[in-house]
Amino acid sequence: MKLLAKTGIVVVALLIEFFLANILGINTVKPDLILIVVICMSFISGTEEGTIVGFAGGLLKDVFSVHFLGINALVKSLIGYIAGVIRERIFSQHIMLVVAISTFIFTFINNMIIFILLNALHSNYDFAIIIKNFVLSQAIINSILSPFLFIGIKKIFTYLSRWS
Repeated sequence: MKLLAKTGIVVVALLIEFFLANILGINTVKPDLILIVVICMSFISGTEEGTIVGFAGGLLKDVFSVHFLGINALVKSLIGYIAGVIRERIFSQHIMLVVAISTFIFTFINNMIIFILLNALHSNYDFAIIIKNFVLSQAIINSILSPFLFIGIKKIFTYLSRWS
């Protein structure tokens, strides 16, 4: 049942990201809902679940994006693992603040690694322009949305644990 819920959450996040991103976006900057879901699930379930959700969500995002296949899967699974490790080392009473700050930092890390990989594959992207026009705004949007998604995902898992 939880596997079905996790799959549903990732698919819904992907659909919202692709179809409603123009509504959610501010000045062509759109939130990375898959990244937020990966971070939230890592903080809720741990490193193994975060890595699996990161790989699956990143691979789904790769299938429907213009990047090379596998880049998002690699980066999001790495971030899922790191977020799960952070979860094991924090106090749970400050989890919302940690989720928001971690999402802000992981948005930078996500975009830096994707830029490095695309640059290694001889793509023409100027990182200074991307940071200035895109990454900071996306990091702010992601960190604002992350506590709300964290609460929603946690409530879904709590509801499912009552039925199991």
